[in-house]
Amino acid sequence: MSKKLLYIWLKTQGHCHFCGDPVIYEKRGWKKGNLQGAWEVDHVIQKDKGGKDSSDNYLPACTICNRYRWHRTGSEMREILLYGIIAREQVKRSTPLGKQLYEIKYKRIEINKKRRSGR
Repeated sequence: MSKKLLYIWLKTQGHCHFCGDPVIYEKRGWKKGNLQGAWEVDHVIQKDKGGKDSSDNYLPACTICNRYRWHRTGSEMREILLYGIIAREQVKRSTPLGKQLYEIKYKRIEINKKRRSGR
């Protein structure tokens, strides 16, 4: 058990700093298959924006949240969240736009699965 990794993981008591879901210490890194509880070390200030490679600049993030973030800034993430709230409302209300968004979501999931499997 790496003291550095444990220090990072304990900063959030073993939870993703984005969504708050629990992450399992032993499931660090990209794992094909079930990502439930998997986590990665996330740069608080990204390297390409001047962030350091040090445990003070790291927080645990579940693999899914970390992959969604990529190189997006805080304002970009907030915009995505706002659009997500609006879209979710439309889907829940089954509006024409909501139905279209629902279809787009599942097409995107299938494209991602194919890309990751190499097909």
